[in-house]
Amino acid sequence: MKRRAFLFGVVGIAMLASSGVTQAGWHEFWDRVHLDWHRNNAWPKPFDEIDRHATRMPIAAMVRAGWQMQNTLGDDLFDRETQQLTQAGKHKVRWIMTQTPPQRRTVFVLQGETEKATQERLASVQDAVRSLYGVQADTESSVVVIGTPPRNGAGGYLDRVRRSYEASTPAPRLPKMKEDSGSN
Repeated sequence: MKRRAFLFGVVGIAMLASSGVTQAGWHEFWDRVHLDWHRNNAWPKPFDEIDRHATRMPIAAMVRAGWQMQNTLGDDLFDRETQQLTQAGKHKVRWIMTQTPPQRRTVFVLQGETEKATQERLASVQDAVRSLYGVQADTESSVVVIGTPPRNGAGGYLDRVRRSYEASTPAPRLPKMKEDSGSN
């Protein structure tokens, strides 16, 4: 038995000494162990910023969509025949260009039924922006044509919806207190 163990030991040592294959990957293995140890001890710090970014992106997209909807000039703000801004449309352009945060001062113009109507709408809005800021106004980046109409409705309907929502809200109330049944 001892002879057999000795023979296997000698053969094993000979194989290790004669073969460079057994060393392949040894240093890479310990480099990876070292890297993993440091990564595990630093966790979660390296991944926090990635997670924050992934969490904020949908919210940023919703905010962008909300501002686009708010700053879109729909069909009701243009004259049907001339495609010129109505008085309400001019007021909305003025509000967008003066009251919204500077990074959100983009006017979105709903495209018309034809290309000519769209171009007339665009020219009308650009003229309104130039009347606010003068000739140096950058109307190329502040006025954009889009194809998605804003979600809105008649004021009376929206008011009825809001009032019915408020009327259906139950009055706030606290739960009844339980009496102390324990005897000390």
